[in-house]
Amino acid sequence: MSNLIVTRKGKPFATEKAALMRKGVLSIQGRETEVVPVDGGFALREQPKAAPVAEPQKEAETKPDTPQRQRKRVPLGRRNILKYPDRPGYRRRVVNDIDDRVLTFQQAGWEPVSQEDLLDQDARIGASRMGLTARKPVGGGVHGVLMEIPEEWYLEDQQAKQDEIKRLEDDMKRNRGGVEGAYGSIDIK
Repeated sequence: MSNLIVTRKGKPFATEKAALMRKGVLSIQGRETEVVPVDGGFALREQPKAAPVAEPQKEAETKPDTPQRQRKRVPLGRRNILKYPDRPGYRRRVVNDIDDRVLTFQQAGWEPVSQEDLLDQDARIGASRMGLTARKPVGGGVHGVLMEIPEEWYLEDQQAKQDEIKRLEDDMKRNRGGVEGAYGSIDIK
């Protein structure tokens, strides 16, 4: 297995899907591979690169300092590193892992999403990170944890928030004689 590409622990990938994910990452890096079965798992075998055929170019067209683009460029301002694919029937959000926020969210029914659940949905997650919670640095030494909650519970929570806002607004209106928009007062002396 010395010429095959396997996991960082030196073992074959457990599933063909995990091997295909690694193949995709290597493809982005310009390395062409193929999935091969080995020892009850899967590995990648690197394809030999064909010798490039040089095409004659005019001297004016040659730009030696320009890197050759092998993949589509995504400008930094256009990507959203905290955006993850949706899961049907669930709501997801990134929660900053400061103090006990993750624990508080867990007590409210939110569950951390494992990176294994994202393998087939997000190319940024490598197969070597299976079993770990999906986390991203969000700045200032803080990490964000991807969490999800069933859609039904999320909607219940949102309705409870809206009910509280309505109750507070009704109290303010009652205190001002029931007049719409009568929030606050003006005293002229």
